[in-house]
Amino acid sequence: MSTNNLNQLFENQNNWDFEEPNFGHEKRFLDKLKKQQPKKKKINWLPLSIAASLLLGFGIVLFNYTHNQTEEVAFSPQVQETHDYFSSVINNELASLKKQETPQSKALITDAMKEMESLEKDYQNLKEEIAKNGENKQIVFAMITNMQTRISFIKSVLEQVENINNLKNKTNENHS
Repeated sequence: MSTNNLNQLFENQNNWDFEEPNFGHEKRFLDKLKKQQPKKKKINWLPLSIAASLLLGFGIVLFNYTHNQTEEVAFSPQVQETHDYFSSVINNELASLKKQETPQSKALITDAMKEMESLEKDYQNLKEEIAKNGENKQIVFAMITNMQTRISFIKSVLEQVENINNLKNKTNENHS
């Protein structure tokens, strides 16, 4: 458009519509605008959430089933008695170790627990070996050695924790 046309447009102001729209005009306009927009597809989440829940539940049941199968190894009475004895000693020592935990010894105990998990995995592998191939002296000996190693490891960690706690107490006594 040239400047002459613009000037002409503004000179003829008497042709312009200065009336206010009727009450509710904006609402009617927005309603018409919404009708023109394409509708979005609604996703029905209910079947998907049910399927996800069932899948999760099935996974948990399957995990527990396979996990429980590896724990149900049939030992001979002598091996079972030895296993029970060492397990109770290990559990008692672990409880004692957890009672000794202080802020100063927390890192040491955390590292010790990671090492215990590794030894426990080795022990589980030995149990699986017995489940597959049956008991033999070498595997039983390896299991006993694993449990003895865990007990001596926990005892050495307990000694280190006690040393840390005693050192802390001595330091506090010197400052008092």
